[in-house]
Amino acid sequence: MEFKCIKSTGKRKVTWTGQIKKVRGVKENCEMEVNAKGSYFHVIFGSHSYGNYVCIPNWNVGCELADYSDIFWNTERLSGVISYENAITIATAVKEAGQILNG
Repeated sequence: MEFKCIKSTGKRKVTWTGQIKKVRGVKENCEMEVNAKGSYFHVIFGSHSYGNYVCIPNWNVGCELADYSDIFWNTERLSGVISYENAITIATAVKEAGQILNG
């Protein structure tokens, strides 16, 4: 499944396409493969007693998430541990996968 990422800097918008492959699991515990801009991410995300989380083991990254649909907040959290563009990619992929799992 393809998805569109958007980075806004003032009046300028930069867009790129990402791909989600092999979504497995349920909303509370999901795993997927994400590709975008030449990078590969093995993404595991879900919920725990106090909220939501995301882990990207092949990047040695993990952090808390807000609701899966909150691209802004999730991007801000992720951008503390990976580049801003990669954070947008992961936050957008989580939102898209969350919608599939709800559906």
